[in-house]
Amino acid sequence: MDKRLHSRVAVESQCKARFQLAGQSYNNITVSNLGADGCCIQVPAQSVSGLSDRSTLEGWELIHPSLPKGTIKAKVVWCHGEKPRAEFIETGIQFMDVPSGYTRDLDKYVTTLAKSNPPSFM
Repeated sequence: MDKRLHSRVAVESQCKARFQLAGQSYNNITVSNLGADGCCIQVPAQSVSGLSDRSTLEGWELIHPSLPKGTIKAKVVWCHGEKPRAEFIETGIQFMDVPSGYTRDLDKYVTTLAKSNPPSFM
C-alpha cells in the first residue's frame, strides 16, 4: 500500500533531472516516477560516488518544459542497487526548500498525467 501524501505517476520517457552531489554535477538523470513532493531516479552506478540514503542533492532541477523552472534542494531517502553489480541505482528523492508554487505546479502536472497513465508506486 502506498503511504505517500502525493500520488506518483510514471514519467521515465518524459522527464530528466540534474543536480550536484559532493562537488560533482550529474545531468540527464532519468526520473522514473514523479509526485508533488518527490520522485524516483535511476542513477548510473558507475558514474556516481557518495550517494547514500542520507545524501543532500544541491541545485536539483527537473528538466521538462511543463515542469516548474528553478533549482531546489532535495534529499535521498532510499537507494536500491549495489555497486558494482547494478547498472543503475534506483533512488528515492524528497524535495526540500521548495519555493512558493513549486509543489502546486508539480501536482497539477502529475494530476494531468495521471488521467492518461496508471499511478506508479516505486
